[in-house]
Amino acid sequence: MIVLENVFLNYPFSDKNLSLRRNVINGIFGSNIRQNYIEALKKINLRLEKGIYGLYGENGSGKTSLLKIVAGILPPSSGKVEISGSIGSMININFGFNQELTGIENIELKLIIEGINKNKREDLINIIGKETELGQYLYLPIKTYSSGMRFRLAFFTSLYVESDILLLDEWISTADQKLKDKVDQLILERISKSKITLIASHNLERIKKICTKIIFFGKGEILKVA
Repeated sequence: MIVLENVFLNYPFSDKNLSLRRNVINGIFGSNIRQNYIEALKKINLRLEKGIYGLYGENGSGKTSLLKIVAGILPPSSGKVEISGSIGSMININFGFNQELTGIENIELKLIIEGINKNKREDLINIIGKETELGQYLYLPIKTYSSGMRFRLAFFTSLYVESDILLLDEWISTADQKLKDKVDQLILERISKSKITLIASHNLERIKKICTKIIFFGKGEILKVA
């Protein structure tokens, strides 16, 4: 279960000598700009139980910020968040990775953080390594990887960490065409193993095909749930 009560999230920023940056920020967030912070989320009230939920909205609408709140990456500025169940996050392709470590080392680090025991880790490292099809690149620091290689590492590492709640963001659509069909199928299989799935997207048709309900966002607020 995911419960959010009267949740606000503000991003602080400095306005000193940043007139150009402020113009850009204004273009994205508009009326959400305050004196020294951006209102990324405003008065969010949600109670989500078993199901597949789409978070729909344009860039800057608040959908990814909500995922980060649920994942525990960001604390709310105010309000109450209650999560019942383990969380698997596919929000940020680079989140949790150490650029100086090799692919194999990053896979093991991710599995350790998720609390997977040593015997199971060894099996999963072999499985994930093969699925990525990165070969000898797995033994190089990931700072040398292309974006496509980082995608493969992040996707397959996250895929094999089971959880009650699954969080997905737009980056899953960055797979190359060769991998895209496989990714779509594996995502559906992964969703079937989770009790609650949240998918953030600005592709309405895509999430309509997958989700049982869609939560529409605009300028940090929930506009409607359908």
